[in-house]
Amino acid sequence: MEALEVIAVPHFNKADLAWLTDIRSRRAGSRGTPYFTLVFSNFSIQQAAFLRAARLYTKDCHAIRFRLRSALVVPEQAIGRFHVFLIPDEGFGAILKLHDALHAGVLRGALRQDSPYLPHVTVATTRDYSEARDLALALNQGGIDIHGHIDSLLVETRSGADIHLLAEIQLSKASWFG
Repeated sequence: MEALEVIAVPHFNKADLAWLTDIRSRRAGSRGTPYFTLVFSNFSIQQAAFLRAARLYTKDCHAIRFRLRSALVVPEQAIGRFHVFLIPDEGFGAILKLHDALHAGVLRGALRQDSPYLPHVTVATTRDYSEARDLALALNQGGIDIHGHIDSLLVETRSGADIHLLAEIQLSKASWFG
């Protein structure tokens, strides 16, 4: 089944991006660029309607600055694994509000009801809780502090490992006070 999704691929400085890409590759089995998933839709909706809604619901959303400074272990019961998430201390609310804006109207059916949305970048996945906890503790005690910003969203289709870009949606520039 093909799923539609909206992700935010943040901009990071070169060293932070290299570190995130490396740890995600080694610890989470992810070879791609770090991102925030905002909408993951398995419900039946036509691509054109999904894309139209994503554009409409984000037209008044501003670019977001954030800082990843906390690591958190999150269990995923369905697959029997534990993830280590980097959570934004700054920008958390702005990313959460963007997520909420995207789940209005026709995209409301994509909202997960089994768990609250938690803005994050996954850096590790393991079956061993102690391993996940040790990594999260090390990151938290090590003073992790990664700056980033989101100025656009990607709308994609996903079928297994195949991902196809449908569109890029630019977020509006922040004002002097935003």
